[in-house]
Amino acid sequence: MEYLRLFDWYHTNKRDLPFRKTSNPYLIWVSEVMLQQTQVDTMLPYYERFIKRFPTVESLALSTIEEVLTIVSGIGYYKRFRMLKKGASYVYSNLDGILPKTYDELRKIPGIGAYTAGAIMSIAYNLAYPATDGNVIRVLSRVYEINDDFRLDKHRKKLDIFNKELIERSNNPHDYTQSMMELGATVCKKSNPDCKACPLNSICLAKKHQTTMNYPVLSPLKSKKEINYFVFILKYEETFIVRKRTEELLNGFNEFIFIESDSLNGALLKLEALGFDVVIYENYPKVKHVFTHLVWHMEVYSGISKKVPDSYLTIKNFSNMPLSTVMDKLIKTTHLI
Repeated sequence: MEYLRLFDWYHTNKRDLPFRKTSNPYLIWVSEVMLQQTQVDTMLPYYERFIKRFPTVESLALSTIEEVLTIVSGIGYYKRFRMLKKGASYVYSNLDGILPKTYDELRKIPGIGAYTAGAIMSIAYNLAYPATDGNVIRVLSRVYEINDDFRLDKHRKKLDIFNKELIERSNNPHDYTQSMMELGATVCKKSNPDCKACPLNSICLAKKHQTTMNYPVLSPLKSKKEINYFVFILKYEETFIVRKRTEELLNGFNEFIFIESDSLNGALLKLEALGFDVVIYENYPKVKHVFTHLVWHMEVYSGISKKVPDSYLTIKNFSNMPLSTVMDKLIKTTHLI
């Protein structure tokens, strides 16, 4: 590995990101959580709002999950923020609000896995622990032409061991982790990689053999489960009828009435069975939302109900509560709110 060229490239070309200007392990923890499944440009405004509202472990630990979800409404993948909140509560209650400086102690914190612990150890404390994310997997698999299938955990773990060897040899864990992440994000990209600009192009086997786009090797994903929903935006007097989700997916968010059905008549019969007495006014364009392993297809209707079943809530507006990305899409589609 040509460490000096890599580090020189990083210091010359790195993006100006707020979480790169600190060694505070809490801020690095938050940034790494927010970057999971989310591009930097998308997460930045959320990160800045989050840190302004929750500048310390203590402030996050003493907040409510509703406050947390309100701040991050719209970013998606909300389970990570429930775990971040749970982790902060653990640190506040058991560690006096101070993140530990050892890898094993970090791993005891709810929500902190091998990758996040490695990122905190290397970036905040400059200690040689690997943070092998998708960007790093792409860079290393191309540079060394590694033909393992990285959909499989056993191969990701094997590469993590190799990455640990590399970070130990670097003598600068902080710069190694940051530069490898930056290289994968901005140069050694999934498509249209800029091999000429890469500081590792002289040792890259994939470039030498013109096999760059063959790496990383990833077996096909399983097809996503698709669900057809009829969504009813119902009003009772001057309020909207909603349900607070208890399912793991989007847990704690309010939603309109979602009925899984293959037909409108079937959905209306299910509404009646739930205790609603509805009059439907309008049909809106279909809405599609894609999760990691699911696709929701939603047919959207508005109307009124003369009854509100006991398990449902009525609210006047949505301004002071967390909104999932799905709800945001529905609200924008209907222009009702």
